[in-house]
This record gives sequence, structure tokens and C-alpha cells, in this order.
Amino acid sequence: MGRAAKPGQEVAPESPGDFLARWSRRKIEARDEAAQPDDPDADIALPTAAEADVPQAHEPEQELTDADMPPLETLNADSDYAPFMSTGVSDGLRQKALRILFNQPACNITDGLNDYDDDYTQFASLGNIVTHEMKRMLKRELEAETNRQQHADARAQESRSADADELVDEPVDPSLDKAQSAAPGQLDTEADDATDAADTG
Repeated sequence: MGRAAKPGQEVAPESPGDFLARWSRRKIEARDEAAQPDDPDADIALPTAAEADVPQAHEPEQELTDADMPPLETLNADSDYAPFMSTGVSDGLRQKALRILFNQPACNITDGLNDYDDDYTQFASLGNIVTHEMKRMLKRELEAETNRQQHADARAQESRSADADELVDEPVDPSLDKAQSAAPGQLDTEADDATDAADTG
């Protein structure tokens, strides 16, 4: 932090105490120069009578409590809510007073820049405008419905043909086949002959 050394010349390192002492001394000198007026004969400005009449801020003599607060029914937009912020006022009374304050029309004005101000559950309709994406989605729905209908028809056709195949493939009892081809009176005669033969045998 010292001066640059010339070639061939060694510079003694500055000790931290020298640097801090010099810095402190310069800071004190600068403060003293700022405190001294430019004109030593200039009068120090005294407060005027108007300035003296202004009341100085002072601490309240006593702490305000719930009993010192005005009734909540009398509060309006022009009321002073500062006393409700006193540490002696209960939290419940303070919250009621602030609720009255924030329900005033002047406090409910929004700037319209909040993201949560809009109602995102209600969407403006597009009217009779059909977008390309909407056309594509409708086409996909129609194709899917057509495919479902074709698959249902194919399954119904397969089940009908399977039922028909089962009827054709079933073995036929020869007596039933004979009964279907015989004349109505012939079956009764053959049945009677079969019972007579069984009785005699």
C-alpha cells in the first residue's frame, strides 16, 4: 500500500499500526474541518418564533389500553386508527379495528396488476370460431367413435358366426333325426311295437 518501488530499491513494508494511525488522523481532521463554519464571525442560526411554536414529538405519558379506545361503531374512513396500535391494546380489539379500516372502500382499491385478481374459472367463449386444434380434436373423436363402432360390429358378427358354427357342429341323435323324418302316425306304431317286445322278452 506504499509507494511503488523503483527498480533496485527496497521499500520497507508498512506496518498495520502506521496505516490505521494515518487513516484515523485523516478522518478526525476531515470531521473537524466540516464542523468549523467557513465564516467564524457568522452567527449561529437560532430557531424562529414560528419554529418554536411547533410541538416537539414527545412520548405519551401513559400507555393506551382498551378502555381508552373509541367505540368500534363510531369508526369510519376519517377515524384515527393509530391508537389501536398501542402495545396496551388487546389483539382482538386491534384486529376488529383493522378489519373495519380495511373494509373501507378506499382500502379496497386494487391496481389490477395482481395475478390472483382475475377469475380463471370463467372463460370467454370463442363464438363461432373453430380453431385448427379444435378441428383436429373433433376429427380424432370421430375416428375413435368410428373405430369403436367397427370393432363392436366385428365382435357381434364373430359371436353370431361362432353360435352358428356350434349349432352345425353339434352331434345329432339318430333317433331325433329319424323322428323328424318319419310320419306322425308311424312313430306311435313303432313305439308300441318296442314296448310289446320288451314285455314279452
